[in-house]
Amino acid sequence: MGEIRGPVQSAKQVSEWPPDDEALLELGQTGGKPIPDNYWTLKDAFEGVQVFGGTGSGKSSGSGKALALAFLEANMGGLVLTAKTDERLAWEKYIVDSGRPKDDLIIFGPDKKFRFNFLQYELEREGRGAGHTENLVSLFCSVLETAERKQGSGGGNDAYWQRTLKQLLRNTIDLAILAIGSADLPSLYRIITSAPQTIAQLDDEPWKEKSECFRLLAVAKANAEKLNRKDDFQMTEDYWLKEFPGLALETRSVVVSTFTSMADCFLRGMLRDLFCTETNFTPEDCFDGKVILIDLPVKEFHELGQFAQLLFKYVWQRAVERRIPPGLTRVEAQQKIRPVFLYADESQFFASAYDALFQSTARSSRACTIYLTQNLPGYQSSFGESGGRAQTEAFLGNLQTKIFHANGDPQTNNWAADSIGRARQVQHSAGLSDMAAKPTGSSQNAGGTMVFEFVVQPQEFTMLRTGGADNNELVDSVIFQGGRRWVAVENGKSVVRNFLRHGFHQNPKP
Repeated sequence: MGEIRGPVQSAKQVSEWPPDDEALLELGQTGGKPIPDNYWTLKDAFEGVQVFGGTGSGKSSGSGKALALAFLEANMGGLVLTAKTDERLAWEKYIVDSGRPKDDLIIFGPDKKFRFNFLQYELEREGRGAGHTENLVSLFCSVLETAERKQGSGGGNDAYWQRTLKQLLRNTIDLAILAIGSADLPSLYRIITSAPQTIAQLDDEPWKEKSECFRLLAVAKANAEKLNRKDDFQMTEDYWLKEFPGLALETRSVVVSTFTSMADCFLRGMLRDLFCTETNFTPEDCFDGKVILIDLPVKEFHELGQFAQLLFKYVWQRAVERRIPPGLTRVEAQQKIRPVFLYADESQFFASAYDALFQSTARSSRACTIYLTQNLPGYQSSFGESGGRAQTEAFLGNLQTKIFHANGDPQTNNWAADSIGRARQVQHSAGLSDMAAKPTGSSQNAGGTMVFEFVVQPQEFTMLRTGGADNNELVDSVIFQGGRRWVAVENGKSVVRNFLRHGFHQNPKP
């Protein structure tokens, strides 16, 4: 396999991003010389990348590192999600190695100054969709449902509970905005937990004095008059004073518990400090070249780290999707809109149903998704038992570049071989038999049968080199890209194929 020299280097440090058709990586080199047909560009990156490799395969230090350095040297902004505790150190080194200023890396974690109030951000951000209650409801529900792995469970009674939860949130957010002008999570919690439980309670004077919900209704009524939002307030008032206390006890307790149980981790400790106080950075910082790293690795912070990163990823994806101004042509976008990337190693912790929708328009948004994981079963498990396989296939179908490293998982290896495809091949056969009755004493026969067989056998993925000193720091890979014709050189001749064998160097020379 050819050796990569690392991301394409410029004579001087770039001040802006490269054109969409300029090479980020040179793949499948022969004799130390690159093959132009195998250049991998920003256009390719916009179509998404999925890297597979078993533990110890070298995927992070091979293709993962090469991609990270390529994006940094191209002066792109991005979001990095972390699963392992050493990823922050790795990216701090990548920033230095790529020649970027150290402050281009925003580290969002408990030991840093950065804070992000996600509900207040959605309320106050720029754009025509900002400040709408329904967008806040959608943001809150989508993030929490994703984190709880409830995708694919709709229909029937589940659909009813989801609608009821959204109704609760809609009226809570409207009341908070009308009364106090904000929609932070602690305020929503206080409103819901102090709401009337029965119609009779509305005549209880001691309860009225203690209820935050009842107090804010009076404030909201006065403000609604000033803001000319009397109709909105009337709906909110009717909900809290008539519909909510009139619900059956079981229904009301389930809806309230759904909210409080999902929001609980954001209402205390580290996550409250990070996500429910102030906002001093936003996803839009990536559009100016910043790289945001969420330093809450799953292996250290467990469910809290996963929950927080799913939240920020979803908010970031929505910000990326709305950033292209209407009427801007593709040529103008290449000149004015900085490309950005989403990078996640151990991506099975962070994949969600929304990823397939995001990736379907990522090219128009000038966004690159780079996910690295061990195997297919990891994704299927993360998406859940209900529809896990279908959601995995839909998600991976939108990531056009697949990089396969050494793997011992049969399902992944067979899927890789099947993705590359089969070809008509001759299966040879031969025989030798003794024939004592004839003077020759034996006979020979040979033949062949046309069969369709894997172009790359699943077994090959079990024998790829995994880097280290024993392998000259080379990490083997098989690369497949939908619609791509790669050029390989065999016996001095160029051969066109739909896959490419390539070796990534773990310590590429500049």
